[in-house]
Amino acid sequence: MHARLAETMDYVEDKRKELLQSFAGVSSDRLCQRASGDGWSVAEIVDHLSLVEAGIARLIAKRASRAKEGGIGEEKSTESVLPSFEPYRVKLDTMKMESPTTVRPRGNVDLNEALKGLESSREALRVAVLEANGLPLGEIKHTHPLLGELDLYQWLIFLGQHEGRHRKQIERTLNSIPE
Repeated sequence: MHARLAETMDYVEDKRKELLQSFAGVSSDRLCQRASGDGWSVAEIVDHLSLVEAGIARLIAKRASRAKEGGIGEEKSTESVLPSFEPYRVKLDTMKMESPTTVRPRGNVDLNEALKGLESSREALRVAVLEANGLPLGEIKHTHPLLGELDLYQWLIFLGQHEGRHRKQIERTLNSIPE
């Protein structure tokens, strides 16, 4: 795998490990409870994350395929791409976001179903990334509804950031639910 893509995917995989560790060993009952009436349960958060990741996997597959058809060249740079997301990281950390309807979790989602969805979306992402390997993903862009134009490397970094943000939400949720 190209160095820039490997760096980005390592980041995404590390964020997934942190996410899963945040609720490892917690009972299914607690993971399916909401801390408040309008808040999400951990199972619902996991469902949301799988929907977001599946959408990003489709986006990468579609944009990379179009770029190949259009004759895009090969990735030449080996420079780190993680710093390119810094301006967005600050914005994400401070902004209140509401999920679009298309990525809102199903109510009362089954935890095992949500976890299977998360595994499936990660597999779809890995397939899409392998197909995009070697392409200059910094040249392929798509607009994020809140952050504006992001290149495909930044979309992957966003995915990791998004999971990190929801890991914190999971921790707050679990701290609010009595054991």
